[in-house]
Amino acid sequence: MFSRLSEKFGDIAHKLRGAARVSEADLDATLREMRLAMLEADVALPVVRHLMSEVRERALGAEVAKSLQPGQVIIKILNDVLTDLLGGQRRDLDLSKIPSVILLCGLQGAGKTTTAGKLARLLVGQGKKVALTSVDATRPAAREQLQVLAGQVDVPYIAGDGASAATMAKSAVLQAGRDGRHVLILDTAGRQVVDDELMAEIKSVADAVGATERLMVLDSMTGQTALAIAEQFHAAVNMSGCILTKTDADVRGGAALSVAHSTGVPIRYVGTGEKIEAFELFDPSRMAGRILGQGDVVGLVEKIQSSVDQKVAAKAADKIKKGQFDLGDFAEQLGQMQKMGGMAGMLKMMPAMKLPKEALEQMDDKPIRRMQAMVYSMTPKERRYPKLLNGSRKRRVAAGSGTSVPELNRMLKQFAQMQKMMKRMKGGKGRRMMAQMMGKFGGMGGGMPPGMPKM
Repeated sequence: MFSRLSEKFGDIAHKLRGAARVSEADLDATLREMRLAMLEADVALPVVRHLMSEVRERALGAEVAKSLQPGQVIIKILNDVLTDLLGGQRRDLDLSKIPSVILLCGLQGAGKTTTAGKLARLLVGQGKKVALTSVDATRPAAREQLQVLAGQVDVPYIAGDGASAATMAKSAVLQAGRDGRHVLILDTAGRQVVDDELMAEIKSVADAVGATERLMVLDSMTGQTALAIAEQFHAAVNMSGCILTKTDADVRGGAALSVAHSTGVPIRYVGTGEKIEAFELFDPSRMAGRILGQGDVVGLVEKIQSSVDQKVAAKAADKIKKGQFDLGDFAEQLGQMQKMGGMAGMLKMMPAMKLPKEALEQMDDKPIRRMQAMVYSMTPKERRYPKLLNGSRKRRVAAGSGTSVPELNRMLKQFAQMQKMMKRMKGGKGRRMMAQMMGKFGGMGGGMPPGMPKM
């Protein structure tokens, strides 16, 4: 959802970056481009006006005039103002109580139930003992869906007793405490529209359990309506944050980004896809950097840490040192890359990677999946000793993986070259060798696998 705004702002920042001098006329032209980009992205008009006035006021100050690199200083100002717009400093959840209750609320269809499962998985990864419960007394299917999600993320589902949502919630909190759970994620009922009955119910639940966090789940595809929804929920229950869902959709999304500034409710998490692991902590300063084309190295490192199996990585590193890295290890490493969002997902987070949108869209991960399919169609012995692959074996592997013999030959040739490089990796030569290997397997140089765009 941030791609269009990021593309426009990235272009603006790119023009400024090399400027040795920025006049007031240049600044006005830049601000006009920014205003149009934000309005096209559906950012609320009051928010646009605030951002424009803030940037102009700071940019006309002495700090820019005296700077040797005024373009860079204006980019820094843009980054600071955007960070403030998106909610300022990142805030972690308050999980000091045991159990801490995280109440999720929002309209029906916003993705509350799925978000509850995703949040549970994230907190479990942080070492928390989590439980899930639903107090939706009107839709049994919602409770059943949450039970299924609880099983998927391996956390218990607690069924609260009682006729009303508030009594069900209190019962579930007591049970979570007896079970020694650190966190209870509480999914509330939703409606098609905001109504007094819904608000009264959510307020009664929040008061009954003393929720430490009250998070509003907003569908990022609702446009300007998101602001009105956020204001109504915040007025009824003092929200501590919001979670944006469906941010992977091709929507303008600017209205959702206006929520933090217009309501004072910061964005805490974003849902980035349908899969249970497609869920990220929202960091305003890092998101501002992404929008301005500065990349997000910290986010990339965190994604690697959370996605990569450390045992598999350590085993692969050890095999590389000993010169025993085989096709089976290679396929495992391709799988690790897939978990991190593929090549395009990683490049988007790299600083100074100003790649055309068309190039990123072409950079699909089908070639990587095809390589994996070829390796997994081999026997364990063939993966260790690729020279065993004669004509008939190659035809069998190609048929089993839905590929062709020429594709298989190309992959085997590339892997053989990579093995040679690995054997020569010693001392300071290692980094250069690794760069060459990345070129062979989808990096920025060398022969790209089929399906990758030519740079």
